[in-house]
Formats: sequence, structure tokens, C-alpha cells
Amino acid sequence: MQIVSLISLVLAAVLALAFGARYVLTKAFMPYHAAVLDKPWAVLEPRLQIIILGMLKVAGGGLLGYGLALLWLLLPLQRGEVWAAWAALSVSLAVVGPILYVVVSLRRIEPSAKTPIVPALIVLALVVVGTAASLIR
Repeated sequence: MQIVSLISLVLAAVLALAFGARYVLTKAFMPYHAAVLDKPWAVLEPRLQIIILGMLKVAGGGLLGYGLALLWLLLPLQRGEVWAAWAALSVSLAVVGPILYVVVSLRRIEPSAKTPIVPALIVLALVVVGTAASLIR
């Protein structure tokens, strides 16, 4: 079951890193933000744009850190150290839980907004599978 655990966590880390890079490198808010706000990026005041970009970069940096943390946890997991599975699950709940709360809340405000609910659920599911697989001996 160790290979299932490692593959699941690698996939979760890659998704987190991809979203993190997207948010760090973005020059405007995401299309779902525009849908919730019902305004395009171009009509926002420049100072508000700077604030939003700053928050997106902080969120992206957090996702990059989370993805890297998952990758580093692969080393003790590969050695069979059980604590690393619990650490991966704990960190994932702490990072992905609030993200899931926000994207679901935004979708409730604007049902047509394509918030990343599914990717967040996929990451969480991959980590749960990875944790469970590493605990089965």
C-alpha cells in the first residue's frame, strides 16, 4: 500500500503546486472572482487591484509551501514513519479546509462562478487515500 500512499500524495502536491504557481504568477484576479464581483478586473481601482494581487500572491505562496511540505513528507513516509501520514493529513486539513470553505461560500453567492471546489476536494481525497494507505500494514 506504500506505493498508493506515495502516488496519492505526489498528485496532491502537484495540484497544490500548480494552483500555487497560478496564483503567484497571476496579473489579475481569477474569472470566478469576476463572476462573484460581477465586474471585470479592468474597472477596479488600481489600489484595489494591488491589494487583491497581494492577497492572491500570499494565497499562492501558501499553496506552494503546502505542496512542498507534502513532497518533503514523502521521505519519512517512504521509510514507514507513521507520524508523517498524520502530518500530511493535518497540514492538508489546515490548508485545504479553509480554501474549501471560501470557494463553497463564493459559489453560494454566485452559483455561476466556477470556483475550484472540485480541485480542492480532489486534493483532500488524495491525501485521505494516501494517509489511509500508509496506515494499512
